[in-house]
Parts: sequence; structure tokens; C-alpha cells
Amino acid sequence: MVTIAVCDDNAKFARALTDKIKDVCAFKIPERYMCRVAEEMHSSAAVLDYIAENTINILFLDIDMPEENGFQLAEKINRLRPDTIIIFVSSHENFVFSSFEYNPFRFLRKNKLDEELEDALIKAVERHMSNTETVTIKTDRETVELRVVDILYIRSEKNYYAVCGADFEYKCRGTMARAEELIQKYGFFRINSGCFVNMEKIKRFESPNKLILETAELYISQRKVSAFKEAYSLYTRKRVL
Repeated sequence: MVTIAVCDDNAKFARALTDKIKDVCAFKIPERYMCRVAEEMHSSAAVLDYIAENTINILFLDIDMPEENGFQLAEKINRLRPDTIIIFVSSHENFVFSSFEYNPFRFLRKNKLDEELEDALIKAVERHMSNTETVTIKTDRETVELRVVDILYIRSEKNYYAVCGADFEYKCRGTMARAEELIQKYGFFRINSGCFVNMEKIKRFESPNKLILETAELYISQRKVSAFKEAYSLYTRKRVL
């Protein structure tokens, strides 16, 4: 079951978007995914009350709301329910790059919903299903299965590579070539000779070569900066369209 919800202080718009989502779910998304669309919500407080006892897998979230805006709510959701896929929906396109700090899946423009909604929702459902994808690693002591979505970066350490998340670090004997085999199809980028970063986990890029992640700062080698900028630009465009 995939639970989808809308939060927008404009009740009329929230209802219209909810109806559009129901149409996409009914006619465009395979039945095996079993989508459920919750009643629309109109404030951050309503969302927080809901997720205290229920799960929202995909949340379409307005940014410009009174009392507590969408960015503030997204920050709380990322802490309380980090698996929630957030899609910002706004009339203010100038918010788009500021939104990346909150790790949204997409940024949709309200005046382009008819063009952008279907693709965003289908891919969000696919992402929700792929969040269960795992890789298996072997340390000197144990075999560990990790969700790809939980890995922040992988770095080289002499004869080992370390697989690092927000609250874990596992050292595995092997080369970075071996590490690359694990994650090559999952959207990682090699920022220097000794580090792969999960592009999805980058909160922001600070010129000339610093990356800010949830619990780490990483640095891109000078010879990789140009290629990284191109790859990151492509990745961020996918989150906006």
C-alpha cells in the first residue's frame, strides 16, 4: 500500500490536487501498487497529527503556508519520518533551489501541474517501491544488509572501504573498484579517488568544491568538479521537472 497526501492551506487547490492524484492513481499507476489517497490537509499541525499515528509515503507539500511553512514542516518530517517522499508544490519558482536542503523528490509548479504531476507521481511511487532495495556487505565480523537509500557515501581506507550512513559505518576489506560494483546503478558519483557520494543525500553544493550532507562535509577533487557540476545539474533538473 502506498499512502499519498496533500498539504496546502488553500482548501480549493488542495481538493483539486487530491482529485488529480486520484485520477493518476486510478488510470496510470499499476494496480499492484495499491495507492491510497488520504483526505487533504491544510496545515503543518494537521500533517504532524496524522503522522503521529499513520504513515504518509508520498506528501505533496505547499511551501508558502501561515504559522509554519513547508520548509519547516519538511525539516520535521525528515527527522520524524525520513522515509516520507516529499514533493514540494509552489507558485514561487524562486524557492526551487532553497528547497533542495530539505531533500525533496521533486519541485512542481502550480501553474504546470497538468504537465508535471503524472510523471512526478509515477516516479515517486516507483521510488517508494525501490526504497526497499538493499546491498549486502561483508565486514571482518559480519554480513550486513543495508538499504541503498540509507547510505550517504563510501570512502577508501587503505585496504578497506567504509560504507557510511547517518548513524552507521561499516568497514569492508576490498578496493574502491569492489565498492563501485555494489552501488554503480544507484546514483552515486565518485567525487575523488577515495570517495563515492549518494547524489540523493546532498543537501547543497558550496562553491568551489564542498558538499553538505546530513552528517558530513565532503570535498570534490579539482579534476572532478566540472564533471560533478554537470552530473549534479542533470540530477537537480530531474527533481524540478
